[in-house]
Amino acid sequence: MGLFDEHTAFVQDGAEYAHADPRPELAPGSVRRFVYGSEPKVIAQVPLASGGTVEVHGYATHYNQDWVSVAWTDETFQHLSCWVPSASVRRPGEGEWSGRFVQFG
Repeated sequence: MGLFDEHTAFVQDGAEYAHADPRPELAPGSVRRFVYGSEPKVIAQVPLASGGTVEVHGYATHYNQDWVSVAWTDETFQHLSCWVPSASVRRPGEGEWSGRFVQFG
C-alpha cells in the first residue's frame, strides 16, 4: 500500500473485513460536505471486497444524490472511510448508534 492509499482492512466485532472501496464517478460540483463538526451519525451497509456488506456505525462527511462518504473508527482505532450508495445509508434511531469517535481533519 502506498503512502496516500486508503486503508480498506478493518476489525469489527472481532472479525476482519476489507471494504470494497468503491470509487464512484462524481460530477464536478455535485458533491456537498456536511458542516464540519456537525457530521450526522449514520448506519451504513458497507460493501466488502469479498462480496456482501457489513453494517458500520459512522459519520456521513460528503454526499450527493447517489453516494455518501461514510467515515468510521474500527476496534483497533483505525480511521476508515469509503463511498457507499445512498440507499445503503440511514440515520439511526434513538439509542441505536454505537460508533466510535472519528477524528476529522
